[in-house]
Amino acid sequence: MEKKTTARVEAEQALRDSERLLQTLIDTIDGEIFVKDKNGIYLYVNRAFGKVFNVDPAEVIGKDDYFVFSPQTAAMLQANDQRIMAEKEVVNIEESTVLNGEPITYLTNKAPLFDDDGSVIGICGVGIDITPQKALEKALQDAHDRQGQTVRERTAQLAETVVQLREAEHRYRTVADFAFNWEYWANLDGSLEYVSPSCERISGYSPGEFAERRSLTKDIILPEDQNIWQTHFEASRRQPGTYEIQFRIRCRDGSVCWIEHVCQPVHDDQGAMIGIRASNRDITLRKEREIELQKAYAQITELKNQLEADRSYLLEEIKLSHDHEHIIADSDLMKYVLFRTEQIAPTDTTVLILGETGTGKELIARTIHNHSTRKSRPLIKVDCAALPANLIESELFGHEKGAFTSAAEKRVGRFELADGATLFLDEIGELPLELQSKLLRVLQDGEFERVGSSRTRRTNVRIIAATNRNLEDDIRQNKFRMDLWYRLSVFTITMPPLRERGRDLLLLANHMTRQFARKHGKPIASIAAETIAKLKAHRWPGNIRELENVIERAVLYTRGAKLQLDDAVATLSHLAMDVAEAPLKSLAELEKEHILLALRKTQWQIHGKNGAAALLDINPSTLRGRMRKHAIQKPPIEG
Repeated sequence: MEKKTTARVEAEQALRDSERLLQTLIDTIDGEIFVKDKNGIYLYVNRAFGKVFNVDPAEVIGKDDYFVFSPQTAAMLQANDQRIMAEKEVVNIEESTVLNGEPITYLTNKAPLFDDDGSVIGICGVGIDITPQKALEKALQDAHDRQGQTVRERTAQLAETVVQLREAEHRYRTVADFAFNWEYWANLDGSLEYVSPSCERISGYSPGEFAERRSLTKDIILPEDQNIWQTHFEASRRQPGTYEIQFRIRCRDGSVCWIEHVCQPVHDDQGAMIGIRASNRDITLRKEREIELQKAYAQITELKNQLEADRSYLLEEIKLSHDHEHIIADSDLMKYVLFRTEQIAPTDTTVLILGETGTGKELIARTIHNHSTRKSRPLIKVDCAALPANLIESELFGHEKGAFTSAAEKRVGRFELADGATLFLDEIGELPLELQSKLLRVLQDGEFERVGSSRTRRTNVRIIAATNRNLEDDIRQNKFRMDLWYRLSVFTITMPPLRERGRDLLLLANHMTRQFARKHGKPIASIAAETIAKLKAHRWPGNIRELENVIERAVLYTRGAKLQLDDAVATLSHLAMDVAEAPLKSLAELEKEHILLALRKTQWQIHGKNGAAALLDINPSTLRGRMRKHAIQKPPIEG
């Protein structure tokens, strides 16, 4: 068999398409209608054909006459068809066969089908059962004319139906061409039967470009949304139904456009899917507004969470007692401190405040914060000396749920809470050496990780640190990192001790007297002269914090309008004697003495309910570690 030329293949496909579009109307005709290719293979039969010859029309397609008729009849029919196609003429021919044991005669109008080059590509026919007419041919001679007229009428009816179908298609295209959305009709193989002109307004590509390049519809979808399209494409053909998705396309001019795509299958009268009808709507403006709204909601949520965190922290701060709302000072030393405070406050520079315990380092830190650009947020404080070494890291950087045994829920650390604010690290000299490197990283890069998390977080925090220790000595003893010292000491402020602030002592005493008198309901209006003398004579090792305690006790003891020290005199004298005569012991010495006292009290029993570890409220292994540190050994038993 010779290979079909391209023109013939296209003509045959066009023939099949025309047959499919006209199928619904043709099936309403009573006559048996069929279409064959030039090899005798059925391309179409109508319902009447299947009903008369007792076959399924769908099963006939792709078969020849031998599938429907007896071998003798099939051979006769194929011979007639070949002759008609060879003569290239329309023929009304009588053809006989046996159906259900009875001979029948059909008058069939057969016509050859041509392609654009005039070559025969097939044959079509309309058959009418004329068996009764043939039986009565002699008596009813005019029956043949009437039957011929019937064939012509039915052929005319078919032609009229084709015209109506073409008119309906024209009306659909006219409506679709004016549609605002980008409409198209796709075949199952992905080729496009129709694309509305709106595609060019939305995408920049013309209908012809989409028709010529069947992959263009998919190619312009952004890579990030290709999976959405592919999943939809496969589902729409696997389980036909109405689908709706959203994706982005890259338009011809390079801009990105959001598309809302809706599609539904198209079926023929027998329920078979023959294509997909789709509509694309440009929703870019709506989508951009949705995205902006989502961003706004995210910002609101972030601000809400920040406000909740600030609220929780401030509720904790309310529990603390800050007795001084203002700095009470008139000495030259304090005037210089305040000058340095005003000088550095508006910047974001790290500040290190040095001074003895009780000199008011936190008050200066709050003053710096309240005069900075971060004053709208609270000052976040961490007392490095008040927290156990195993908890200070979690306090500073936070932890994830389950990061350690007692981590029942996620915790936001102080560095995260202080983002955009000021973090006050009090007693920085007590920070464990292993955490100093992590603090240095935050100071240098603004980065940290929560305990139990590998995710790096960023924070914008101003650091104010304070200590009563000599950090330079700690550096020499390898207790403090030199690089951290350089980072912290960019700008230092040294708080003078109260014994060097003679002009401030009386101011502070008067302020505290009035404050505690109101607090305890005492009618004290002034300070007795002998009380002032005693206050000035004391060395104040505890500085302002010690002064507060002495004044409050004196207010409680006083029974008149003038402040009297009374029993507080003995306390002051005792304190002065302790300071002058007994040098302070280091914490290590005190700890060693305390451990020895507990061991002697328990006859050197470490474990158990009555052991030294239970008495000191620490783990026995911890106690053994402290004993090794201080070289404590059980004395030998005397014999």
